[in-house]
Formats: sequence, C-alpha cells, structure tokens
Amino acid sequence: MFRYMTLFALAGIFALGGAPSKPTSTEGSWLVDGRHSDAQLITDGTTDYGKTKISVALGVARVNGRITLDEADLTKSNVEFRIFPATSMTQPIDEDGKFLNHWLENLSNHTLICFHSKEVTKRADGRLQVTGNLILTRVDRNVEASPSEAYSGPVYGPPILHRVSREATFVFDIPASAGNGDKEILSSGSTNMFREDFPQLVRAVVSTYWPPVIQDEQCQAPDGVGQDYHGFQCSGTYVETPALPEAPHAASGEDVGVQQNFNAVVGNQLTILVHLRLMARNSGEPAAAGGN
Repeated sequence: MFRYMTLFALAGIFALGGAPSKPTSTEGSWLVDGRHSDAQLITDGTTDYGKTKISVALGVARVNGRITLDEADLTKSNVEFRIFPATSMTQPIDEDGKFLNHWLENLSNHTLICFHSKEVTKRADGRLQVTGNLILTRVDRNVEASPSEAYSGPVYGPPILHRVSREATFVFDIPASAGNGDKEILSSGSTNMFREDFPQLVRAVVSTYWPPVIQDEQCQAPDGVGQDYHGFQCSGTYVETPALPEAPHAASGEDVGVQQNFNAVVGNQLTILVHLRLMARNSGEPAAAGGN
C-alpha cells in the first residue's frame, strides 16, 4: 500500500472560478471538464547549489474523466480520471498503449496516468475517500540520430510499452457550486507519494515534458492574410506554475566562471495537485471527457 498523504486545499477552488458559495449535492453522473480542469505536478529539489530544499513545479497536465456518485449507496459510486500532457485536448494513448491520436504517434514518448476506483466511502468530515488502482502507461521509443549529408532528422524505433499499477487512496473535498446551479461543481485536492512507493511513476513524471496548459483555448484565423500574417489568433487562460529561484549572475553581465546547477531536481517524492470542474452529464455541454 502506498504511504499516501492526501491533502485537499480549498485554495484550488479559487483558481477555477472564485470563492465557493456553499456545498452542493454531488448525487448523479458528472464529466470532468477537460477544458477547465488541470493537474499540477510537483517534486522536491534544491536551490542555492544544494543548500536549500525547495518544491519544483514540473509542469501542468490536462485531466478528463467521469464520476458517478450515489449518496444513498456509495458502493454504486465510481470515480475515474486520466492525467496526460497538454499536447492535445484528449490523451493520445489508452491504458494499453494503443494510439488514439495517430498524428502524435511518432513522438519519442507518451505518459498517461489513470485512476479507477474500487471503493468509495464518506468520512466523518463529509469528504469522500476513494480507494482504487493508479495506473501508469508509458510508451517510449529509441531515437537513432546519425548525422550525415543525407540526415533529415531523428528516426524513432518501434514503441516500447511500460504499464504499472499500484493501489492508491484519494480524499475528495466537498464540492462547491461553480455558479451554474447544480449543473457545474468544483473540487480540488492533492496526493503525495514517495519514490520507493511507486518508483516508475515518479521517474516517468520527472522525465516527461509537460507543455503549458491553456484552459478554454479559442483559436481563429485572421480576417485577411498579408505580409504581416502571424498565424491563428488564440485566447484563453494560461495556467502558471511557480518559477524557480533566479541564479546569481556575474557582475560583468557574463556567466563565465559562474557555478552551474543553482537549482536541481531531486525527485524523491511527487505531489499531484488536481483542480476539477465537474459538469452534469445531462447538461448538454461538451466536456472533453475522452476515455475508453
């Protein structure tokens, strides 16, 4: 069993749409709105050349999934979600490593984190305690790069699939209304694990590139195309992560002779901070749920 420490910070609710008004009913079926949900991935590190311990934000990921809650009989409830890099709105691979978005299949690697509940119970404080399987699916490719006059870029070998599962327990906070009656609710939380509990997951998350997440991104072509054309015009909400401490610079403005590695990633533990917007499945609104 994991040595999981679960903490659910209400501060995450403010990031998704303001202060919570009041707890609302969670009865029914919900979709995780992939356009307004995210997972922040944080590990441990050092700064000041190893003298000070810090938290290092590895990046932000997209989240989608489905949640069904039966308050009268929680044994009929089900919680599942997926965490993946923001290279697309839905995950490019499924849990078995099969490519769902074939235009991404030639990338060197893919990382997918899935959770499937087995037991849902309510704690004395009203929070939901969910135990289930946390699954890592990782697809890697060996890269062959032989520079020559005919070199046209790296050549990727056949995919190598890694799939590992461990039991995990999450505790979900009491959802609050998102301002649209009971059709949308907000929830947030985090889980912390040590490398020795799930070394494959911690290693994969640390080594994966997590592109920036832009929530509710809208792109459109400009009205006219001329010499000043700069591509599509996009808008949305950029999800920022805390920046690392800035390394000192030489007084002359040159970095010659300045010691490197002012900040370093240690990777002995991993924190996943999740912000979820849940939409009623009968609301008729698209939620980019994805999944199998």
